[in-house]
Amino acid sequence: MALRKAAGAVLCLVLLGAPAFAQISSEGGPIYINSARTESLQNERKVILGGNVDIQQGTARLRADTVTIRFTGTPGGGGTSIVGGFGQVENIIAEGNVYYVTPELKAKGDRGVYELATDTITITGKVALMRERDVAEGETLRMEVKNRRTTLEGGSGRTRMVIDPSSQPGQNQ
Repeated sequence: MALRKAAGAVLCLVLLGAPAFAQISSEGGPIYINSARTESLQNERKVILGGNVDIQQGTARLRADTVTIRFTGTPGGGGTSIVGGFGQVENIIAEGNVYYVTPELKAKGDRGVYELATDTITITGKVALMRERDVAEGETLRMEVKNRRTTLEGGSGRTRMVIDPSSQPGQNQ
C-alpha cells in the first residue's frame, strides 16, 4: 500500500512538476489524478493508471477505466528535475468508458488518445458529443485543443446529429 502511494506521489510530481507537459485542458495548470492503482514502468517510459481513473485540469476532466501515459526521453537519462528519467509526455491513452468533459462539451467513447505533439484528442468507438442540447454521434471524434477545431467521422456508417436552434447563442429562449 505504501508503494502505491509513493508511486502515485511520484506520478503527481512528474505531471505537476512541469506545466508544459501533458495538457487535457487548453487552460493548463496543475493536473489532479485519482485511480485505484498506479504502476510506474520507468524502463518503458510509461505510467499505467487503473481502476476508475479520474484526471482533472482546470475545467477539463478525463475519466476512463485505464489510462496509460507514455513519455519521451531516455530511461534513466538523469537530469536534475524530478522528470529527468521519464522525459516529456508523448501521449495519454484512455481506454474503457472514456468521458472527456469541459464547460463547452461532453464527449464519450471506447478509447481516447491525446497526442502532445499535435495537441489533439481523438476519441473512437461509439462516440457521442454533446454541446448544450445538441448531440452528435459517430465513430471517430478529433479535437484540436488549442485551435478549437472538432471533426466527427462516421466510420463505416454516417454521423448523426440533433441540433436544437433554441440552444444556439444569440437566440431568444
